[in-house]
Amino acid sequence: MKDLLDRIKGLASELTSFAIVILCLGITVQLIIGEPLFGWNVVGNISKAIGSMGQSSFIGVAALLVLYSIYKNKK
Repeated sequence: MKDLLDRIKGLASELTSFAIVILCLGITVQLIIGEPLFGWNVVGNISKAIGSMGQSSFIGVAALLVLYSIYKNKK
């Protein structure tokens, strides 16, 4: 039973790491080309979630920095 829980924990950790990489890629691509990646408006969604804190590009850069720091701390 403990082995199964360890596997599930490892899988969840790997999926989280993968999701963070995809989020960082989406934010970076959208900031570089200025358009949503495959219709996925990452910066716009983060902007809506955070509210009226500032411009979309500022929120995109801030979110990218936060996600990058989380990603680096996991390694």
